[in-house]
Amino acid sequence: MKQITKKYVPALIGWIIVVAIALFAMPNVSQLVRDKGNITLPSYTESQKASKIEKKANGNKSVRTYTAVFNNNGDNKFTASQNRKITRKLNNLENKNSLKIEKVMGPSDNAETKKQLIAKDKSTQLAQITVKNNGSVGPQVKELQRQLKMSGIKTYVTGSDALNDEFSTVTEKGIQKTEVIAVIFIFIVLILVFRSPIVPLVSLLNVGVAFVTSLSIIMNLAQKFNFPISNFTQVFLVVVLFGIGTDYNILLYNYFKGALARGMSAVEAAHDAQRHGGRTILYSGLSVLIGFSVLSFAKFSFYQSAVGVAIGVLVLLAVLLTLNMFFMETLGAKMFWPSKVTAGRGKSRMWYGLSRAALAYPVVILAIIGIIAVPFLVNTSSTLNFNNADEVPDTYQAKKGYEVIQSHFSKGMSAPATVYIQDSSKMTTQAKLAAVDDLTQYLKQEPGVKTVASATQPGGNKIKSMYLKNQLVSITSGLNTSTKGLEKIKAGLNSASSQLQSSNISGSTAQVQELADGTSELQSGAQQLSTGINQYTSGVSSVNSGLQSASSQIPTLTSGVSTLTSSSQQLSSGLSQLQTQVSSISSQASQLLALMQSTGQDTSTAAAEMSALQSSISQLSSGSAAITSGMGQLQGQIPTLTSGMSTLASGTSTLNSTSSTLTSGGQSVASGATTVNSGVQQMNTQLKQMSSEVTELESGLSSANDGLDSIASGNKTMKTYLDGLRTSYVGDTFYLPKQTIKSSEFKPALDAYMDSDRKIAEITIVFKGDPNSDTTSKQLKTIQTDMKARLKHGALKNAKVAVGGETSQNNDLRTLANGDFGRTALIMTIGIGIALIVVTESILQPMTIISTLLLAYEVSLGITRIVSKFVLGDPMLSWNTPFFTFIMLMALGVDYSIFLMVRFKDEPQSNLKDRMLNAATAIGAVVISAAIILSGTFAALMPSGVTTLIQVALGVIFGLIILVIILPLTLSSLISLTMWHEKRIHQVRKPKKDKKTKTTTNSKDKNEPAAD
Repeated sequence: MKQITKKYVPALIGWIIVVAIALFAMPNVSQLVRDKGNITLPSYTESQKASKIEKKANGNKSVRTYTAVFNNNGDNKFTASQNRKITRKLNNLENKNSLKIEKVMGPSDNAETKKQLIAKDKSTQLAQITVKNNGSVGPQVKELQRQLKMSGIKTYVTGSDALNDEFSTVTEKGIQKTEVIAVIFIFIVLILVFRSPIVPLVSLLNVGVAFVTSLSIIMNLAQKFNFPISNFTQVFLVVVLFGIGTDYNILLYNYFKGALARGMSAVEAAHDAQRHGGRTILYSGLSVLIGFSVLSFAKFSFYQSAVGVAIGVLVLLAVLLTLNMFFMETLGAKMFWPSKVTAGRGKSRMWYGLSRAALAYPVVILAIIGIIAVPFLVNTSSTLNFNNADEVPDTYQAKKGYEVIQSHFSKGMSAPATVYIQDSSKMTTQAKLAAVDDLTQYLKQEPGVKTVASATQPGGNKIKSMYLKNQLVSITSGLNTSTKGLEKIKAGLNSASSQLQSSNISGSTAQVQELADGTSELQSGAQQLSTGINQYTSGVSSVNSGLQSASSQIPTLTSGVSTLTSSSQQLSSGLSQLQTQVSSISSQASQLLALMQSTGQDTSTAAAEMSALQSSISQLSSGSAAITSGMGQLQGQIPTLTSGMSTLASGTSTLNSTSSTLTSGGQSVASGATTVNSGVQQMNTQLKQMSSEVTELESGLSSANDGLDSIASGNKTMKTYLDGLRTSYVGDTFYLPKQTIKSSEFKPALDAYMDSDRKIAEITIVFKGDPNSDTTSKQLKTIQTDMKARLKHGALKNAKVAVGGETSQNNDLRTLANGDFGRTALIMTIGIGIALIVVTESILQPMTIISTLLLAYEVSLGITRIVSKFVLGDPMLSWNTPFFTFIMLMALGVDYSIFLMVRFKDEPQSNLKDRMLNAATAIGAVVISAAIILSGTFAALMPSGVTTLIQVALGVIFGLIILVIILPLTLSSLISLTMWHEKRIHQVRKPKKDKKTKTTTNSKDKNEPAAD
């Protein structure tokens, strides 16, 4: 015994060393799961393409975006003071430790953000905070909460990253609860089964060694070689290892106890248990190992993460078949203290009754099973829940913020989708901005879309000044003003033309010609006058000299006086005519000067000359009057000439003294007349020239008037065309001049929805419904197809387009999970089927077992869906519940079938029905105990609070219950039908032999002679 025992001492030492190394090398499991346990999608999916473009838009830096939620304690509106406080908090955000802030979009940044980030009831505000992805999510969220905390305002920090981090926290706490509950439950059950406290301790110790070792291996592989893990890897490793590990131990310990009861020593009993029970455990374990290992062929890394359980199963088999031997050989019967080792084996009355009924009535039993299963098989297709936020309890702050958003905004605001458009050149051209705006407007028309925002519509609404409809209104308004101005100009031109026509330029020209002729005559008369005055002054001088000898020359004097009187009369008559002509000329000159003045010519010189002429004529007229008066006096004194000689001498002396004045006046008249004539002649020439120009002006005014009519007609036509254009679909066309695109007013919109190089544009889509719902996912698929078709022939036809955000990720996840689930399930089923063929050495038995497992899965999933809806209040199953339920039931349920079929092969009876009945009766208790252990282990998942874990636990528990009931029925029915088929074949063949024998006998009888 000592020699054999020593064989497993190295195993004990080895496992102690392995566990020590495993604990020492164990990485930080919690942090590793947070860093690498999140769901990752393949690079070819739409959301991952969008993530690459987003990273490039942020300068090739990985970023996270958190949503800060500010709520004024319910539905109360924020005050102005509170608004300022929020703005200050956002503006004063600081970089701390791992928190490196890249960008903050606050609700009060501009008018557009107010529309987007402030709820209609004014009680809730949002802020988008983009930070560098250089640390863990948890510390970043806590730091943001600390900096944004305000008295009187509820503040939350949420977002997909924050929710996923809280989900990891929930799962981690759930694992801790599960481990404790599972250990306690297993300990209690094993005490009840074996009635010993030692067996549970040994069993849990073996499973604990396997768990610690396998967990360390898996996490180190994940840390160093990116081995796939998920948030559920550790928890399922716990339930599977503790569940099947305990099941295998129960089977092994039962064999060991039975061998001890038969009188074997501890060493012999241990080896007998290893030989018989170990073979069953090895078959079962390898089937489970194959089932989980084939998951490595899945495309989805989340499904691949279940391969870690295969590593755990492999380690578990090694521990159970080595370390267990040490304890069994060392403790022997003491292992079951204080209960006594007895020879009796536990029998299952339940399985005995089920197997017996199925062996007797196989068709009826299978028909009943089929009828019960039909409703569940018909309703296999149902909508799954892909919203990870539902996995997080409402007590967590990120979940609270998520719910506040959905309560005060549209549900889609909690996770908007983002369209990324990447082009090879700048997108700040008119054509590309118009294409972005066209796509923005097009997306608004898609079903289920609440708002769409982009660089051209940053507030989710059109900016009217950026569209032709508004711009054409300004143009047509300008045309109206232009038309009115043209009408005024036309009226002015018509008035000017009328005045020119009424001014009678030709008549004025004729008058000026007459004036010119009169001034010529005036000049001639003035010259004659000047000559006459010279003659007169000469005569006066002669009279004066003649008066000296007047006495002696009276007759001569009388004759001279007569001549002088006649000359003075002629002078007076000439002066009268001259004065009349000058008055006429003066009147005509005044009219002419007024006309010239109206045409803009300078008349000041001519007016001065006319004034001087009139002054000279007045002087001449005055002198002529004096002469006439003097001559009258002279002639009146002729009779008394002799007596008045002295008086005459005095008068002539007076005349002689004024003759110089008269001569000077005559000369002035002649000179003035010459000047007037020269001016009038010049004026006559200019007026004739002006008459020609006025004629041309009248013609020009007429042409201008016709041109204005053409312009007014063109304006009217243009306005009619533009009005039609404005009211047509063209009026909705986006247009921005280059200057506006480059303006400082447009820059904030470009900064918010384009990268710094202006080669990547973003369009934000907010859905009306839940962004994670199946309906929204279908709407997104339609949007993706329509959007790419819309851009196919436009200015952005060569651009890369991808939709990112939580909705897009869930859509890709939905497509990948649903598609890969079917493929993975087929691979797993084939793998387990091959293992069963090897174990059972049959085809029908594996087919029956696989069918039974699939039936149990479908029915259990249907029952879980009903319980989840009416008991848990969750109308839908989580998207990963079917997958985990399937792999657990298929991998773990196959154990029980192997238990039964291996026992069936070991039974010594030749009759198949007897062998099946005895095998079912003997192994039933073990299977039921194992199912209770495994169900209890999975039930330990329920206190975790994670919806997926609760639903998977329900699915596995219901599936195990169904398997415990139908497994002996289906396999017993198979044996019964097989025997019936063989018997039928035998019965079909036997009559042929009898008939042949009878024919031969009859032939002999005929050949024999008849008896006497």
